[in-house]
Formats: sequence, structure tokens, C-alpha cells
Amino acid sequence: MSRQVVLMAEGLKWFQCPVCKESIHWEVPTDELKEVKRFPAPIVIKHKNHYLICYLDSHRQLADTEVAIAFIKGESKE
Repeated sequence: MSRQVVLMAEGLKWFQCPVCKESIHWEVPTDELKEVKRFPAPIVIKHKNHYLICYLDSHRQLADTEVAIAFIKGESKE
């Protein structure tokens, strides 16, 4: 039964962007979520000129959404 719940939650998702109010359609990263041991799992979505952090629960449902205040690149120093 739990496998059916997971399958029903897979696939295309959508929600209203909290920044520009447009509908965002995105696909659940199923392969990446197979390795997740702790939920909610954060997913970063780039939409136009802003970034959103979406948290998925163990049933691959949207649990929460945040707007990232900045996007920066990190580099390692040797």
C-alpha cells in the first residue's frame, strides 16, 4: 500500500511562485530522493531571476516553500 502512495505522489508538480505569482511546473527528482534519509528534503528551484527552496516530505508532497535571498557560488581553496 505504501508503494502506491509514493507512485501517486510522483511526477509533475506545480505551485504558485511566492515572488512573481506565476504557476511553476516542475518534476519531482525521483532518483535523487531514493537516497534521502531525512525529511523534509530541500529542493532548489530556479525560476526566472529568483530561487526557491521547496521541502518535500517522505510522500513526495510539498511540505514548505521559502524564497532564497541570494544565490552565491562557493569555491574550495587548496
